[in-house]
Amino acid sequence: MLLNYKTIHFKIDDGHPRIRTITKFDVPGIGLPLNNPDQREAISMALSKRFSLIHGPPGTGKTNTAIKLIYLFNNINKDLERLGQGKKHIVFCGPSNKSVDVVAVRLFENRKDNGPKIARLYGGSLANSDFPIPGKCYPSRKGSSDDKPEAKLKSLAIHHIIRETGKPYATAIAEFEKQMEDKKKLKVNLIEEYTLLLSKSTQEELTHYDVIFCTTAMATNTSIFKMLKNQIFQLIIDECGMCTEPECLATIVSTRAEQVVLIGDHMQLKPIIQCQQAQRLGLEESMFESYYKCQIKGKNSVQLTTQYRMHESICKFPSKRFYNEKLVTGLSASYLENQPLQIWGHQKETRHIFCHVEGEEEALTVSSNEGNEMSRSNVVEVKQVMKIFKFLYEREHIFGDKQTTSKPRCTLNIMSQYKAQCNLITRELEKEGYNGINVNTVNGSQGGEWDYVIFSLVRSLPQIRIERYPTQGWTTKNLGFITDENQINVALTRARKGLFVIGNQNLLRCNRVWNELLDYYSSKGCVFDAKDFPMPIQHKGKKKRHTNSEEFQFA
Repeated sequence: MLLNYKTIHFKIDDGHPRIRTITKFDVPGIGLPLNNPDQREAISMALSKRFSLIHGPPGTGKTNTAIKLIYLFNNINKDLERLGQGKKHIVFCGPSNKSVDVVAVRLFENRKDNGPKIARLYGGSLANSDFPIPGKCYPSRKGSSDDKPEAKLKSLAIHHIIRETGKPYATAIAEFEKQMEDKKKLKVNLIEEYTLLLSKSTQEELTHYDVIFCTTAMATNTSIFKMLKNQIFQLIIDECGMCTEPECLATIVSTRAEQVVLIGDHMQLKPIIQCQQAQRLGLEESMFESYYKCQIKGKNSVQLTTQYRMHESICKFPSKRFYNEKLVTGLSASYLENQPLQIWGHQKETRHIFCHVEGEEEALTVSSNEGNEMSRSNVVEVKQVMKIFKFLYEREHIFGDKQTTSKPRCTLNIMSQYKAQCNLITRELEKEGYNGINVNTVNGSQGGEWDYVIFSLVRSLPQIRIERYPTQGWTTKNLGFITDENQINVALTRARKGLFVIGNQNLLRCNRVWNELLDYYSSKGCVFDAKDFPMPIQHKGKKKRHTNSEEFQFA
């Protein structure tokens, strides 16, 4: 650990004026459910302490809790400003633009007239995608979910706001951009002056907002936040389990926030560390995980234990395996089916299926943000994915009737931990006329939720090559990162109403987690051979109707 928890003065002094302004722990009227006991305890702790952790397993409402904290922190800041304490700001950040935008969009859509004034601060590469600066080159992010600003937040994006009519530097910025249109007359000093003007206008504009949304990388940019020095009182870091400890610490130090709230789940995706030596030295463990496992657990941390996303049968295994059976299912309409699907057979109260497939995996090279990398695919599993997808689409009609509704009745995501498999599934879907279907890696699915999920594991070996008593090294070589417990947890907790897992159970039983899952699924009668699941579709002469990208949207 880089920071000793014993050196932190956690609690705000009882005599501090902020303590006297804490009178509410919920925010009615913004379209969010009222707090459950865990959420109220988490909010109460965060409002009264300088440093706190909120552990939010899948579906427990940590995003809603974060939004309510923003409102309540802002109310306190406004009360103290009226008492002459000066204007204070809130910075909300996360490890990626996607993680930040999810909360910013939700807050924007559930805003009140007297709610906080919010702004979205994007980094140079994303701002440059809207307003290119000649000569500025940023790494290609093709295929990344972070490759462009969120369209829904355009009116909140600082790089758009500073160009609006009436803003103090809008005219000067427009003049510079007009001059730069003529590439022949372009000079280095002109670009430098333009860049300085953008920086100055951004710095001044930020002072007008109560809440600033940005990534942790942007939060460490002290030049951008120069005019907010000593004015940032609250810092909320979301998806903190994915942040490295130095990344987290740098954000806290740079903002100089008086109150810090870390929100995340260290049982889901960990920080991505490319250097194996750095992994061995412990950089893969986030600050969130370090503190949660330390002595402050129970004093400055609250675990949210009621989930409202998944059907209870889907939740049971992750709860037992990853959360010590503390994760319970609350009543919610999100996971209810009006009528159980035929695909579940006689197991009407069980919404998970494992399909055993003995395919042949193929290793190949695919392109990524970091360059080319080795990946794997499995054609036989792709066929099983298509078989289940067609059953859901053509027989169950889970997406509704395109003729009578503009939105799909249900949402679906097809997942794999291998990009090559995702690419192969996408090509097969498009080949048969199904365009715009969600097909994502497990990493790309973090933070998302869908009604139905089909998960292809890819890795496979013939029975004769599977060791009877496999060593750790053999397992790592032949199963790869499908044995990563954090990724397994993410994959198993994305579905609301139904989960379909496809893989080679003979090979998977070499891993402890997958062996436990297969035992659990078997006890429920939910393990099938691919040839027996689902039952063959009986066509009734109706013409097959395919879909387009508008029918399948991110949930």
